[in-house]
Amino acid sequence: MPDVTALKALRRAAIANEPIKLFNADGQETELIQEASQVQFGDNEAKYELDMKTNFYNDDEPQDLKSVVFCWIEEQTPDVDYKSKASEHGIPAFAYLQRYDLITWLKGTIDTCQFVKEEKDERNVEVEKSNTTAETVKSRKHKLDDPQMERISQFEKESVDHNAVLRGTKNIDFSYLISDAKKFMRDLKRTKTSNKEAKKEGVSKKQPIIIVSPATTALLSLSNIKEFLENGRYTEPVPSNRPHSGIVVLNHPSDRLISTAQKIMVVDNVDLFTNPSYWDRVIAIFTTGQSWQFSKYKFSQPEVLFQKYQGYYLGYQGEVTPHQIKDWNVHDIKVDRGDKRFKDKVIVRDFWVEIEKILINKGYGKS
Repeated sequence: MPDVTALKALRRAAIANEPIKLFNADGQETELIQEASQVQFGDNEAKYELDMKTNFYNDDEPQDLKSVVFCWIEEQTPDVDYKSKASEHGIPAFAYLQRYDLITWLKGTIDTCQFVKEEKDERNVEVEKSNTTAETVKSRKHKLDDPQMERISQFEKESVDHNAVLRGTKNIDFSYLISDAKKFMRDLKRTKTSNKEAKKEGVSKKQPIIIVSPATTALLSLSNIKEFLENGRYTEPVPSNRPHSGIVVLNHPSDRLISTAQKIMVVDNVDLFTNPSYWDRVIAIFTTGQSWQFSKYKFSQPEVLFQKYQGYYLGYQGEVTPHQIKDWNVHDIKVDRGDKRFKDKVIVRDFWVEIEKILINKGYGKS
């Protein structure tokens, strides 16, 4: 029969805030419950075997003292960590509802715990069962004394009310529904927060930026980038056509992007970046392979720069690409010379596919 004294001793020690001492097989005190075989509660000199069965029940099975003591020792431990530690030490872990009720009862917050069965209750149950059995036997015997009743009893069926039908034969632990509900509410709040932040971020997003090289040898500059990336036709750069403002705005309509991302600013001078936040808006950098271009950049070393931002090199078909371009992890784009312009639209289309992916990853996509 499960022992009732151990839990009472533990509860008295817990309410009085007295220490719990663990002892190993050699009688030496230890702090590791996985090594312990006995336990002592507070000033009580009595020691209890940790493998003894208690009157705390889980799934209608009496639990050993070690699992109950471990549950109390890990009172402040979150449920997930508690179960992980229990599994690691080979100790049975209790479901959330059982654990919560047990700890609350041990603290003295509540007077009774639905999972702790008192000895007197068990005796009363046995007496009730015995009385019920006796009455049933007596009733049946009385029926059998009367031949008429015996004949009628052959057609008798026991009636079952709806409570007995629904109750079943075993208690079902629905505590998992509590954790599922809490997880659902957390996910729901997180989704709402994310949607609000995404909506707010979409409204406050500034225009994305593309940087081109200011070098006179660059095949793509402020003078010809609009014709190339908007109309899909490459033309030779004309330095005199560079806008005095030093800024070109590209129009790129897209159903995948928010309106802010459909107008992209192009610059060739980072002196216009009066605030470090401008670098958060950069989505691509065009280079000629000359490292002096990056002297005033946020990252002046190209090996580092092009790990942070997507780099592009525009050259003519048939010409040798500078070796450092591949070392820098920069994409190589080739256009034909002269009037061979039929490939331009394909090149520009593929370019925008890559840029849209970058923009979406930066939060410019439509939710």
